[in-house]
Amino acid sequence: MRTRELIGGLSKAKTVQAQLLNLHENVVQESCLPEPKAPIVLSCTMPGVDLGGWMQENKPLVARYLHQYGGILFRNFGVDTVAGFKNFVDQLELNTLEYKLRSSPRHEVGDKIYHTTTHPADQTINMHSESSYASSWPMRVIFCCVTPAAEQGETPVADTRQVLANLSPALRAKFEQLGVRYTRNLSPQLGLPWQEVFQTTDKAEAEAICRQSNMEFEWQGEEKLVTRWRKKAIYRHPETGEQTWFNHAFFFNKYTLDEDLLAILGQDNLPFDTCFGDGSEISRAEAEEIGRAYQQALVVFPWKKGDVLFLDNMLMAHGRMPFKGARQILVSLLEPMED
Repeated sequence: MRTRELIGGLSKAKTVQAQLLNLHENVVQESCLPEPKAPIVLSCTMPGVDLGGWMQENKPLVARYLHQYGGILFRNFGVDTVAGFKNFVDQLELNTLEYKLRSSPRHEVGDKIYHTTTHPADQTINMHSESSYASSWPMRVIFCCVTPAAEQGETPVADTRQVLANLSPALRAKFEQLGVRYTRNLSPQLGLPWQEVFQTTDKAEAEAICRQSNMEFEWQGEEKLVTRWRKKAIYRHPETGEQTWFNHAFFFNKYTLDEDLLAILGQDNLPFDTCFGDGSEISRAEAEEIGRAYQQALVVFPWKKGDVLFLDNMLMAHGRMPFKGARQILVSLLEPMED
């Protein structure tokens, strides 16, 4: 395993122990996961180092690592409670986002601090870039492991630059030219009701959000709302200038659903689906190619209590593996970006 020592400062060291930490050259060590693709691992070697303060005093280094690796896994900094994570996020002084236009249910445990999705524990959550389907998305996504699962429960990641490179030139060109068209059928019978997605019980407010987000919408009865909209599939990163695979074309595609469910509901009644921006179908073969592109870029690591995973959302996609036992992973969405 590659290891390099980093000399990091502390924010306003107030104790003798904290003051002494600056005398050591191995306060924070850099290493790689077993798979050297990403993210980079920064581990604290001594107690008392404040992660939020360290990051504030090492902003250029953190930014460089985020751009290079897409994500940083911080270990052994003692951020292992809801209150501790909230304090850490506050220290970063970044704009936080509410979880709007939801694709899955989440419970808020603090001011814009959420439990990760309540999706059934025995199921996988497919790879995706957080809120890439929405008109506004977070540039930074931060996870915190308060309680790792008894079995599995990993949060796999995949570099979206590599995912894009793994696609065939033909499919890449097709998405670049046509983009993605999203369709969601919002009802209480299957998937999420519109009230959960839009975080309101006011139909007029939901309609206003649709218009603001350039979504077509249609009410079918009292409780079913159908929305459709088009977005790019490939984005240029605003800070690095690199092209990234940034969309929900795979996550929302019908071919990621259970075959029996697809047969029972029929294509017009699915909770969600994607096609190319001109309305033509993303074929099963094309959806499977996207799945393989994610798989080839996949990095999976076991959570440890107190782990903090700091991601550039446009450079690093994520998902979730099935799990057994208690599992508490927190998430905060930061730094809004818009089309």
